[in-house]
Amino acid sequence: MEPDAPRHVLAPAAGALASMLLPGSGHLVMRVRRVWSMALLATVDAAVSAVVVAVLVSATNRAGLADLLADQQSFVGLGLGLVAMACTRLWAAADLAWRTRPRHRRGPAVASLVGAALVTAIGVAPLVVAADTIRRTDRAVDDVFADHDAMTAVPTEARPSHAVYDPADGTVDGTAGVTTPATMPPGEWTGPVAPTTTVAPTTTTTLPPIIAEDRVNVLLLGGDAGPGRWSLRTDSMVVVSINPISGDTAMISVPRNLTRIPFPAGTPLHDAYPDGFPEIANAVYPLVRLHPELVPGADDAGAQAIKMGIAQLLGMPIHYYVLVNMAGFVDVVDALGGIDLHVPKTVPSPGNPPGSKHDVPPTIEAGDQHMDGTIALAYARSRKADSDYQRMGRQRCVLAAIARAATPTAVATGITSLVDAFGGAVRTDIPRDRLVEMNALLTAFSTAGGLNAVRTLHLAPPLVDPARWDPLAVRAMVAAVVEPAAPAATSAPVDVPATVLADAC
Repeated sequence: MEPDAPRHVLAPAAGALASMLLPGSGHLVMRVRRVWSMALLATVDAAVSAVVVAVLVSATNRAGLADLLADQQSFVGLGLGLVAMACTRLWAAADLAWRTRPRHRRGPAVASLVGAALVTAIGVAPLVVAADTIRRTDRAVDDVFADHDAMTAVPTEARPSHAVYDPADGTVDGTAGVTTPATMPPGEWTGPVAPTTTVAPTTTTTLPPIIAEDRVNVLLLGGDAGPGRWSLRTDSMVVVSINPISGDTAMISVPRNLTRIPFPAGTPLHDAYPDGFPEIANAVYPLVRLHPELVPGADDAGAQAIKMGIAQLLGMPIHYYVLVNMAGFVDVVDALGGIDLHVPKTVPSPGNPPGSKHDVPPTIEAGDQHMDGTIALAYARSRKADSDYQRMGRQRCVLAAIARAATPTAVATGITSLVDAFGGAVRTDIPRDRLVEMNALLTAFSTAGGLNAVRTLHLAPPLVDPARWDPLAVRAMVAAVVEPAAPAATSAPVDVPATVLADAC
């Protein structure tokens, strides 16, 4: 029998508050029976809470979080633990509120139950929200990352097409359209001229088939498939090459309008296009997706095809790709609270693309700017006043600004919207269980100087003519930037401007 003594109208609320701290403690405080059942409930809750706290403490740094996200069972288990904690508190509070309500006065009884319900809701809500965030994060991570190992795109040997190396003046001559600062008329070179890296001359006529074999090479693709645009075109193609030990990092940008992109010999893609892809490079993804038989075994034939093409072009294996849909890019930037970017000169905006969140001004003014997602996308897309090549530079700077904006505080503040935006905007063939290794790469990258130490190579005029280029010349420049200390096999030295990313932005 439960005691039938009159209870204060606030008794259920007070008991609910105690139950939020430790299920069963309210029953002891209010001297309500069922002590043994509540003791069992408290024991279960304490065990679950201890495990949840231990997991959360282990994930307070980036390495621990990566380890947790990589282990889907543990991550989902964390969410279930939070649900269990919410349920034990809800059960204890509801049981206690019903047993301690004023029994002989209807009005006070209702008021006491409402008060207890409010206290319970306030106490349980954070656990429910946290569990839901874990559920959504798990779904987003599953959507973004692969569930099996990626197919590495491995290049085969390349030979010169129609360029001629002239050892007399140390230049690459002929119809390939490859130029260095030393060969240009005075005043025409607009890029940086220092530091430079010289590829030592040798007597061979081909480069080694593999460059940067001991590095991790990731292809970043910016896919423009927003409203009003046909299919998905990879208008931004940047290879990030990281030494996993030293963290030394180089970035190579490939222009969207590069023609005759090659494919490794012995593949169905090479058999279909022995003289190179007949369209410009940004058409590889959508066209090959229509013919998946050209890339057997690939989950995304278009992405694997562009990996293979870039690998053969640069002479380096491409281990993974990361595809960012530019339409979802807007939400990612907004979820981070915007990005800070220095605009070196006023840029005409491309207008209001379909689906814009607000009007885009006619111009993006020079100077230090804080941009939301819509303005950042307009800045990255604009090419009215210059060309694709300047736009490629702006895109690299926007990516760098996003990396700077993704601080722990910004991520924690916008976690809910960021999870949704990330899941809808990004796809990769990096396996989920490799997240720990990816975090180790980021740590090495940061230790080596981060964005301030990244060398970049822009395969665009005046260095490379996208319509007339020579495979060996391109690979020589890539080797000079990616592995500056290693000699490359070419018949003449090639000087390549090595821009530091932080200086360019």
